[in-house]
Amino acid sequence: MLDKKARGRGLSPGDAILAGGLPRRAERRAPTTPVSGVRRLLARLDAELARVDADKIDREDRIPPAVLARLERLGVLRLNLPRAYGGLGLDRADYHRILARISARSLALAMIVTTHQSLGAAALVAAFGGPELKAELLPRMAAGELSALAASEALSGADPTLAATTARRARGGWRLDGRKLWVSNAVGARWIAVLARAPGGATLFIIDARTRGVSVERRCRFLGLRGLGNGVLRLRGAFVSDARRVGAEGEGARILLALLGEGRLTVVPRALGLTRAARDAARAWMLSRRRRGRALAQEPAVAARLKRLDALVARLEALDAAAAAWSRAGGVGRTESALAKLYAAAAAWEAADAALQLRGARGYETVDSQRARGEAAVPAERWLRDARGLRLVEGSDDLLRWAVARRGLDLARAGARAPRAAGALGRRAAALAAEFRALARARGDAVAARALELADEAARILAESL
Repeated sequence: MLDKKARGRGLSPGDAILAGGLPRRAERRAPTTPVSGVRRLLARLDAELARVDADKIDREDRIPPAVLARLERLGVLRLNLPRAYGGLGLDRADYHRILARISARSLALAMIVTTHQSLGAAALVAAFGGPELKAELLPRMAAGELSALAASEALSGADPTLAATTARRARGGWRLDGRKLWVSNAVGARWIAVLARAPGGATLFIIDARTRGVSVERRCRFLGLRGLGNGVLRLRGAFVSDARRVGAEGEGARILLALLGEGRLTVVPRALGLTRAARDAARAWMLSRRRRGRALAQEPAVAARLKRLDALVARLEALDAAAAAWSRAGGVGRTESALAKLYAAAAAWEAADAALQLRGARGYETVDSQRARGEAAVPAERWLRDARGLRLVEGSDDLLRWAVARRGLDLARAGARAPRAAGALGRRAAALAAEFRALARARGDAVAARALELADEAARILAESL
């Protein structure tokens, strides 16, 4: 992704920006999965999604089991799992295409799909499990046994090094005790990846949700992304065999951060799907409304806003292609993962806000109220609520800004420099790196505040450079 000089210095695409350079445009390589098979799957998926009542899911905060069952029969819950264990083993680009389609219909439904196979126990076992663990669990997960990830806690948040949940040795395995918050797929998951503090440090385990001592204390209900099945997981002396430990004792934090770096990239196709839906709805509405004999879409101010939505979609498409290429190459750096997620979540939020604003009071009105008045309903207010959630999941905006800011300062202190690139973007990247170098020598509260602002600028440079 970088030119030879930058690669020689060991800089990932994200680090190259922080050091004053630019990544190459993503290589749009043909997917490795058969085109005919993907087309058939997409056609069947589109037909199935047309049956999904996303407004009812939002209203009832529940995804009907029949919906998940039909998606499972299509193979949607095994898209990203290895073929050797019953998965479809799709190319990353095709996986992202499907996630974008689902997200355009229901972001909550897409979250369940990605949690299972990009962030949950299934993803963890596929990427880091040993041969025996893969052979035992992956066929069951590919067959539809849902998985989840339990990492966050009340006091430690998402910091894996501060987990209070404990793992103490027992005959043949471990006993887990603790309380995990905001576990997506907790309601309905059979297999849960749990981060716990063992004597040797943070360690990851795969626990069967039907094990004695494992329970979902309560559902967590949110402003948006309704239907997730998110909950509070309680562990009271729950036994897990040593064979279901992932990685060595004390390696849990490192493995989890690597898993999140890869899984975080799925925010890009999810944001893309929602942004496309918001853009298309906004354009259709502005074309249907007329003033002085012409469509509102032709008014300069409105046309500029629609053009901005087109630009957001185009940049997310390029970022999505880059994310798929990084993942395919097996070298996703934490910096570009964080920057991609920051930009994608902000873009989806901007698009949802614009779609709501362009529809005026109708945008702020619920779909049920619109239908009660006899109008065709557009879920603009749901898109806005759902888009806000993207700025919190898989690492909040603030957490990722801190991570990028620290990385930028560390690179500056280490004297890392990427080859300068030509053009306006190249000058912006060079100016950003110069500011990081200046901040690395400075002191005071203003250093942190400005470093966080530079993280947002780095995310914009990444998206605009691809």
